[in-house]
Amino acid sequence: MFVFCLVVLPLPMHWRRAMMRAFRSSPVVAKALYALKIIFAFIFLLFIDTFNRLQRIGEEAEQEQGHHHDYSFEASLKAKRFYAQRNLYLTGFTLFLSLILERTTALVVDMLEREEQLQHMKKESATANEDTNRLVEIDSSYKKQIDDLKAEITTLKKQTPDFESLKKRAAQQSTEYDELVKERDTLLKK
Repeated sequence: MFVFCLVVLPLPMHWRRAMMRAFRSSPVVAKALYALKIIFAFIFLLFIDTFNRLQRIGEEAEQEQGHHHDYSFEASLKAKRFYAQRNLYLTGFTLFLSLILERTTALVVDMLEREEQLQHMKKESATANEDTNRLVEIDSSYKKQIDDLKAEITTLKKQTPDFESLKKRAAQQSTEYDELVKERDTLLKK
């Protein structure tokens, strides 16, 4: 009951985790749980024995009903029946309570594990959001670079006709220069 109260108490999460880790890793607790299982097995055997004893007492009462009325025997039989019923209720309730305590403890441990997983997932989600934001920023910077490069390409395409005209002018000037050089050579020869 003390352990169950500790498990059910609304303690801070890190205390509960530490307590559950201590319970899981402690060899003393493992031995105590093993001993409790053995005790509950004996209680189950007592429950079965008490149930059988109650049936025998019922059969005895039916057999002696038709015979003489001995009040001391009848009182003894009622006392036996009372003790057998009491033992049946006690062992049955103990078994039922042990099942409830075991299941509740398992649920609380499962809940603590799920809360731990939830916190871990929240941390992962936060880092994933940060990574997503970082990727969005990188994507936007790449898009900006792409837009800048596209603008530069359009300006270069506009400049291409200017280069064409410069090439034509350069070709015309080179032909004019060649003609002038030829004229000069002819004049020098004369």
